[in-house]
Amino acid sequence: MKGIITAIWFAVFWTCAVLFTLGIGAVPLGVLLFCTYAGAQVRAQKAEKIVQTTLMKDEQLLAQAIQHRIFALWVRRKTVAITTSRIIIVTRGLIGGFKMSDIQWKDLKDTKLEQNVLDSICGSNVQFQHFNAGVGWMGVDGIRSDVAAEIYSRAQSEEHAWEEKRRVRAMEEVRAAAGGVVVHTGTPQGTATSAPAGNRMMDEIQRAKKLLDDGIISDAEFQEMKSKILAAA
Repeated sequence: MKGIITAIWFAVFWTCAVLFTLGIGAVPLGVLLFCTYAGAQVRAQKAEKIVQTTLMKDEQLLAQAIQHRIFALWVRRKTVAITTSRIIIVTRGLIGGFKMSDIQWKDLKDTKLEQNVLDSICGSNVQFQHFNAGVGWMGVDGIRSDVAAEIYSRAQSEEHAWEEKRRVRAMEEVRAAAGGVVVHTGTPQGTATSAPAGNRMMDEIQRAKKLLDDGIISDAEFQEMKSKILAAA
């Protein structure tokens, strides 16, 4: 729906511009058309090169795309890219300069992909949610659908991978508190010790229960952790 609305607005704008700027008004309209479309491909290539200049050492660019023109009638088109480390969104100023926003893969909470009607003209929209609620959603509307799908696929893969890392880390912390042996790099980082009794033991069980309620661990894993806590008491 967003693509249809944008396409209609784009068509209405240029129709009204032609109808109401006949005569001398055609001069500013011609200037606007020239500034919008003349050298557009060159400017698009420059916008994509901006991403290259922001890469960190050993960071590799995986995919990038620039907005379709109809989604940026009054502003310069945004560029979105993904690398081995993060998502990058570049917003260029109307008369120069640019602003870059990014989300590290470890901070990505959710990703959305929406393919617009009139795909060849309107493309697809991608949105990203940061774990920091204060950041909110970030994204770009109207990019090539094949690149949007590639970006979405990689984002989903990274999101699930980091979710699993957080789950394993949470389990290790609870097991360590329960007196278990924690393995980080293939070697034991500690030895079994007696778990605290009384309130401390209940705290560890409640912490494990919260992991279960949050969906971080399964019921079987919770029962295993609970047994170890009680056995060490």
